[in-house]
Amino acid sequence: MTGFLLKIFFSGLIVFVPSQQGREVTVLLLNVDHDYQVSDGTVVPHHLPLLLARGGSCMGDCPTRDTAIANFLYSDQLPTAVDSLEQAVAGGGAWALAGSDISIRKGCSRDGAYSALGLRQNVRASIDGQPETIPTSASEREDFSWIPEFRKVCPSGCDLNPAVLGPQPPAGLIAARIHLRGGTLLTYALARNGSNVMPVHFERLDGAGGASPYAQAIATWAEADIHIAGSTFEISEQTFDGLPGRSMSLAPNADGVVELAVLNLPPFAPPPAPGTIPSPGPGKHFQAYYDVLLAPPAKEARMVPQPVASADNLPVVNWDDLHPRQPLFSELLSKLRLDLGRTAYDKTLCPMITY
Repeated sequence: MTGFLLKIFFSGLIVFVPSQQGREVTVLLLNVDHDYQVSDGTVVPHHLPLLLARGGSCMGDCPTRDTAIANFLYSDQLPTAVDSLEQAVAGGGAWALAGSDISIRKGCSRDGAYSALGLRQNVRASIDGQPETIPTSASEREDFSWIPEFRKVCPSGCDLNPAVLGPQPPAGLIAARIHLRGGTLLTYALARNGSNVMPVHFERLDGAGGASPYAQAIATWAEADIHIAGSTFEISEQTFDGLPGRSMSLAPNADGVVELAVLNLPPFAPPPAPGTIPSPGPGKHFQAYYDVLLAPPAKEARMVPQPVASADNLPVVNWDDLHPRQPLFSELLSKLRLDLGRTAYDKTLCPMITY
């Protein structure tokens, strides 16, 4: 085996923070392990940060029948949920993340280095120097810029708290971090409004002050593709206290692929069939992102993504045209019932963000 492809899928309350040098992206999974109340009194249920792996084989800490994770993901299949989880993470394992710093390492010191880290950029169309607000092709959909830039949602007084990147992030704020130092980051899937993709506006839940001028289609899933030069790689955990944690060494399946899913989602009911999702509600979960700021504003002042009521005077494109099923098929996401068209966040506009 001379090399293989590692595909990592991300969804949920997640912040991507590229380093100034562009050599690393730190992925922050917010800690919402309690019922989080937003400004209108709505209670957002707790989120469970997970790392799920599927490959050809796994050595080390590779649990496949974790009851708590299984019951969270397959609550409608009790008491056989552990069997469904075992099938989903065959050749891999399932971790719940808490106070975890996760790194991806070479399986052997003699293996070649990963390709330099990069973002899929400059495939998004523009007119007169201004980027289009929606993609018009599957290739344009891959541009990383569909993940909202928090600085554009909140342009002033919204500095990231540097402690979230420090050795010990503030207690109760960050559940886990993943350090990406190679590969390509891109947009895997966009939020739907009914059967279409259209620009999303950001405004306060109470409507005060009007909408932000920043509006575009938004990503609900991101993907990282890393070409591994070797026969295995290692997922290594260190706790925020600096202690060594778990590790798993993964080898690819017969197709030369290992898949990971990094999720930070609330409990969800069995997803409906593809194509039956109604227009989504506002992304109230988005208010939690402001907690990572140095001086978080009052909750009622926080802008969140809101679906538009009509496509009048707005560009629109069919969601299916941007998401060809066969090229984007993932065995892991399919087994988790989170494949395209059945994602947990299709009911709300709750994207990841980049800072």
